[in-house]
Amino acid sequence: MIKLDSSLWLDKNNKGFLGKGRIELLKKIDELGSLSKAAKAMKMGYKAAWDSLNEMKQLSDEELIVSKSGGKSGGGSELTQKAHNYIKTYELLFKTQQEFLKSIESHTDDVEELKLFLHRNSLRTSARNQLFGTVSRIENRKINSIITIFLDNGIEINVSITNESIKELGITINTKVYALIKASWLNITTQKEINSISGTIVKIKKEQDIVEVILHINDKLTLVAVMDLEKFESLHVKKDQLAYASFRPSDTIIGV
Repeated sequence: MIKLDSSLWLDKNNKGFLGKGRIELLKKIDELGSLSKAAKAMKMGYKAAWDSLNEMKQLSDEELIVSKSGGKSGGGSELTQKAHNYIKTYELLFKTQQEFLKSIESHTDDVEELKLFLHRNSLRTSARNQLFGTVSRIENRKINSIITIFLDNGIEINVSITNESIKELGITINTKVYALIKASWLNITTQKEINSISGTIVKIKKEQDIVEVILHINDKLTLVAVMDLEKFESLHVKKDQLAYASFRPSDTIIGV
C-alpha cells in the first residue's frame, strides 16, 4: 500500500506566510518567553529567527508578539491572541490534511476505486436543513441507537442511527457531526413535540398545492419545512408567529 505524506504551507498576498517551521517558532516563543531562547532551542541563528518572525509580522494584519518587562528574567516576549489563533488554525488544517491523506491510502492501488472514493467525499447534499453539533450522549440499543446531539446554539436533538453506522462513522461522545434533515421531513407545530426547536416564522411561500415555511431560530440557524397546502392550512399559522420545527429521530441523516 502506498503511504501518503505532505507538508502544509499557507500563503498570504501571494507570499509564504505560515509553515511548520514558523509555527514551531511561534510555539517556542510562547513556551520560552523570548525569541533568542526559541531560536536556540530550534538550533537556528537569531537573525534567521528574527527575519522569519518579521516576515510573518509584515504579512499579518496584527502584531504577533509583544514585549513584556520586569520579573526575575528581566522581561521577554509573549504571543498575541492573533498569533495563538494562527497556531490553532494551522494545526487544525494540518491535522485535517493528514487525516484525509490517511483515509485514501487504502484506495490508491485501484484508480477507479480511488475516483469513486474521492467523488463520494465531495458529494453535496440536497437537504435544506443542516445542523452542526457535538454528540453528548449515546443510548445503546440492539439495532438502532439514539444519539443526543448538542448544537452550537445550545439546542439538543435526539437522532436514531444504526449501530453499524455508529461504528463505521467512528461516532463516540464528543464527536462533531452534521444532522441533515430534508425540508419535507420537518414539521411545523404550535405545540412542543419530540425534537422541537422554537423560532419565528419569517416567510411563507405558496406554490400551487405546496407550501414552504421558513423558521428563524437564531442568528446562526434557520430551518425550512415543506408541506402540502391542506396540512399547512390545518396549522393556522402565519408570518411573525412563534412556532416549533420538529422531526422524528429517524428522519435524520448523520454525517461526520
